[in-house]
Amino acid sequence: MTMEIICDFDGTVARPDTVDELLEALADPAWRGIEERWRRGEIDSRACMARQIPLLRGGWTAIARFLDERVTVHPSFAPFAAWCAGRGIALRIASEGIDRVIHHLLAREHIAVSSVWASRLAVGTDGTLSLDFSHASGRTYCGAALCKCETFRPSPFRASPMRPIRVLIGDGRSDYCAASRADVVFARAMLLDHCRAEQIRCIPFESFDTVRTVLEHSLTPASERAPIRAAASGSRRQLAETHES
Repeated sequence: MTMEIICDFDGTVARPDTVDELLEALADPAWRGIEERWRRGEIDSRACMARQIPLLRGGWTAIARFLDERVTVHPSFAPFAAWCAGRGIALRIASEGIDRVIHHLLAREHIAVSSVWASRLAVGTDGTLSLDFSHASGRTYCGAALCKCETFRPSPFRASPMRPIRVLIGDGRSDYCAASRADVVFARAMLLDHCRAEQIRCIPFESFDTVRTVLEHSLTPASERAPIRAAASGSRRQLAETHES
């Protein structure tokens, strides 16, 4: 069995959400009005972020200082990323957040991942900030700044020997449409509520230790598997059934 993992960043790896915290701390108050327009459905997420990021004050220097003082990476993520690398599992960050923010935090924690797919931060000669979405295909299913469904293109086959099992790890609205295209979903917070409401099979988690335990068990030959506790058996059985269906 082979697999590839798409992992959200803000609220999943980094806690709290970096974009929300940056806006609260550094942006002109006008960002709140833009946020309300997004919440009312008047603009999509891409338009919302494109208008909010230029309102951040202090340039990249202020952003980097804030990240180092206020934002943490969940302690279970570094060993999880190392485990993925040791297993040869592609671990890709796909985020509606900001690429430079993600790279900064991963470098600070000495964490390596296969790739990072996020909105690109552009810094003008005068220090002004903007977002560049040119590397996205332009196709969007949900109005997200970068639609994660681009990473899970529709396939006539569910998990099969013809392609890796596609695993999604996430926590929020930007993961909703990708959850319906993934083979296995690990969910927390808003994504967990959404999956339950939409009857999308998912595995609840709070720590990447849980994700690793479930995936590690699925990759171990049946003859070598240790007995598992009843409380965890449902999650692990779900992954096995997904692979076999």
